[in-house]
Amino acid sequence: MLSMNVIEIFASIDGEGKRQGCLTTFLRLHDCNIRCSYCDTLYSYGPQSTFESMSIQAVADIIEQLGNHRITITGGEPLLQEQAVIELIDELTKRNPQYDFNIETNGTIVPSFQRENVWFTYDYKTPSSLAEDSMNLDIFKMATAEDIIKFVVGSVQDLDRMDEVLKTYPTNGQIFVSPVWGNIEGAMIVDYMKAHNWQNVKFQLQIHKFIWDPGAKGV
Repeated sequence: MLSMNVIEIFASIDGEGKRQGCLTTFLRLHDCNIRCSYCDTLYSYGPQSTFESMSIQAVADIIEQLGNHRITITGGEPLLQEQAVIELIDELTKRNPQYDFNIETNGTIVPSFQRENVWFTYDYKTPSSLAEDSMNLDIFKMATAEDIIKFVVGSVQDLDRMDEVLKTYPTNGQIFVSPVWGNIEGAMIVDYMKAHNWQNVKFQLQIHKFIWDPGAKGV
């Protein structure tokens, strides 16, 4: 079996997305291939990060012990370790077919695999991220009705770009919009949604940042 480079494994509630508020186990993997201006997990990559190389078996054991059947695999960018992620999912599914996996990916990599118990959250980077040029537009074609395409916005310019993208790239994925923490008021986003008749967009806040310190790890 492969090993995987792990930043942290912890149990909490899911702070966003369609499982928001549900108990979830998080596996955060090391390294990222882009550098977003508003990244809130700087400790997951670069010289400041500390990770442990762990066997698939060891990671699966910890996840199993934590007892949650909802699993989120995130980063950094987890698809940089795609083969190890696949092996982990297959190992855990053998142990318990009830596991439900969300893979949070930054929108630069189209996954090469599908599983019945796996869905993806694709994070489309808007202009204020300074990483939009890295986006892989095939995510809009690949996304299924179980997947999420999430736009994180920090300005009206970001909202305008989101509106343009939604009109240009139809998708079967569920569309979510979130504010960059501290950069834009939620009310402004809701007003924009009303003005542009975004009937199929869901506004969300990262509730874990209200429960705990916004910079807290392991929550």
